[in-house]
Amino acid sequence: MYFRSMTDFVAQLIRLFAVFSTLLFSCDRSDTKSASLSTELVLPDSLSLQQAIATISKDPVLNQDTAALTLFLSGLASEADSIEGRAGLKNNPEGIAKAIIDVVYGSWKIIFDTCDTVPETMFPQLVCKYKRGTCLGTSLVILLFAEKMHCPIFGVLLPGHFFCRFADGTTAFNIEPNKSGYSHPDIYYRGRYNTTNRPWYDLKNLSKRETIGVLCYNTGIVCLNRKRSDRAVAYFAEAVRRLNGFPEAQGNLALAYAQTGWVDSAMAIFERLFTAHPDMPGLAANFGATAIACRMYKKAANIFQKGLLYFPDDSTLLSGFALANKRFRK
Repeated sequence: MYFRSMTDFVAQLIRLFAVFSTLLFSCDRSDTKSASLSTELVLPDSLSLQQAIATISKDPVLNQDTAALTLFLSGLASEADSIEGRAGLKNNPEGIAKAIIDVVYGSWKIIFDTCDTVPETMFPQLVCKYKRGTCLGTSLVILLFAEKMHCPIFGVLLPGHFFCRFADGTTAFNIEPNKSGYSHPDIYYRGRYNTTNRPWYDLKNLSKRETIGVLCYNTGIVCLNRKRSDRAVAYFAEAVRRLNGFPEAQGNLALAYAQTGWVDSAMAIFERLFTAHPDMPGLAANFGATAIACRMYKKAANIFQKGLLYFPDDSTLLSGFALANKRFRK
């Protein structure tokens, strides 16, 4: 899944800023369009997962193959009908869940792809077209089957990862998208993915609304990579709304605002987030680097210094603190 605590932009900014004195983005402080831009994406909560994916897929920034969606949905409906027609699966949600897994990894032969920077491995219609998907992309295929067949399968979010879980109130098992649907226990995920200082990663079952929020978050990062920070703002804002203030989405929303030139909005979000979560990994680096880019050197030094209280050996924070002090004293 193309999912990071913060984008790579900030680490690059700090390295480059030591060499170049020019800004990496405009620091126009007008902020006249920020309010309307953040609501530009229209995704009503009434939309199904399938409808939301179809809506997002039409965004011109993503430049998707529209025919692939129609073909995928047709194949999905046909396979769902086939599964429902099998003997022994009526009123058997666990059996249906296992049949979905068999179709995705057996019949459709989808395999894991580590490339998490392109829509081709993230959007389910393209995952099926190319037979390769990230954890989010393949999970969305499974979740679309579940939605179609009213099967209780949910998404689960972790730092840098997304997987599925079947839970019908009596039986529950996890579905690992990167391992052909293998069922790891919860303790495996708690040990493998570091959630220190990030209590919002609680291994809960996500609602449909929240799952769409995760897709919006990842779409926002794709937009940033395509130099469309304006569209990234829209997707990150929607992710914040759907994921109950998800801190990573707030941080990337601030970065998108900064790259778009609306620095007041960016700094206001960073201020609130840093006050609430000063120990959040990567946050001080992003906040401080944005302050450096906007020539707020004293403020940047204070941000890096506070971050070092929690991460004293962090090389990015140490470099940022030294750079901010050097600039401030000139």
